Formats: sequence, C-alpha cells, structure tokens
Amino acid sequence: MKKIVDLTYDIHEGMLTFGAPWHPVVSITQLGRHDVEGRETRSITLGTHTGTQTDAPLHFVRGGKSIEQVPLEKCVGPVTIFDFSHLKENEVVTKAMLLKLKFEKKVIFRFGWGKHWNTKKFYQNYPFFSEDAARYLVSKKIDLLGFDTCSPDDGRTKLAGDLLGSVEDSPIHKIFLEAGVVLLEYVANLDTLKDLKGWIIAALPLKIRGGDGAPARVIIFK
Repeated sequence: MKKIVDLTYDIHEGMLTFGAPWHPVVSITQLGRHDVEGRETRSITLGTHTGTQTDAPLHFVRGGKSIEQVPLEKCVGPVTIFDFSHLKENEVVTKAMLLKLKFEKKVIFRFGWGKHWNTKKFYQNYPFFSEDAARYLVSKKIDLLGFDTCSPDDGRTKLAGDLLGSVEDSPIHKIFLEAGVVLLEYVANLDTLKDLKGWIIAALPLKIRGGDGAPARVIIFK
C-alpha cells in the first residue's frame, strides 16, 4: 500500500445536515474531564445519515436489509472513479453518458460538488441520475455507488406533504436500494485526486443493528 486518501468528512457540532425533522443535528457533549475524572469521554447524538454515509435498503425499502446485514464484500474492493465535474447545475446523468464507459462493480462519480460542503448550496441544484441511468448501472451489476453530492435524486423535488412515501418520492434511491446497491453519499475530498485510476475502496459503516444507514469511514488506497 503506497497511498491512502481519506474520503470522509469530519463529524462535529455545527456541521451540515439535511434540513428535515427526520435528520437531527449533531450534538457532542463532553462528560469525562482530565481535571475531574482523569479521562475524557463524550456523548454523541447524530442521525444515521450524518456526513459521509452509507444507505442500506431499509432506508427506502420496507422490510429491506438493515446496515449490519449489508455484505462487507459490497463495501470493499476495486473502484472506478469517473470525473463528471463538467456537468452543469441540475444536469442529469443519462444512460447515453454511461454506455461507452467501463467500470468495476464499485463506482464513484465526482461531480465537483465538494466545493459547496458546509454551505446551503450543497443541497441545491446538484447533478443527479436519470431513471434510465440508474437502471443501466443496476443492469451492469454494480454493488456500490458513491458520489460527492447528497443524493442521487433530483434535489429540486420538495419532500413534503403527499409526496412523502409516494412513488415519486426519491425514485432513484429506490431503484438502487431495491437492487441491493449500497449508496455512498457525501463523499469528501474527491477534488484532491489527480489520478483516478487503480484505487481500492473501503467504505465501512457503523454496525448499527436495524439501522437504515450509518456514517462511514471511507478511504481509497493503492
């Protein structure tokens, strides 16, 4: 192993989280203190989809596998990294864009969106995947899909009211998760990569029993 790159955002109070009631903000409270208890300990409150994270099928599939049931073989192995940073805001990744590409079972898309991390822009107008593109990737038997945005779905969709839980709610998530594809979201530091070839990924989520997803420590190495 000659090189390791950390693709994980730090977890800290005040960090960016999705602004919805089902995504709590991060709270970290110091409990043990060197001057009192002779040690430091902390309590941490965070959601299962905080920072760099993996989605389990259970996130959108009723009765789907939870995060501790996801085979680790899907989380570790050779990965193909594509540079799609030329896409404009709200531009869609189409099936036609993918047809001539060759890739491993694990794929990461670099959209250049990391520059918006910790700003409101991160959740607005990012590139996303079409249904045809998602179904094509599934047909190619990928088992992990990562990206440096917050979601594979169109961010302009208002997640409220009757839309929640409907067929139109996060359809791209559902295509991938129903097929057992691990979604790796909020991938950090892709903009620092000059060489996109020959990497192996390890994207290991916290082993939360019954979890619909979990923060993950993600690295690539070669």
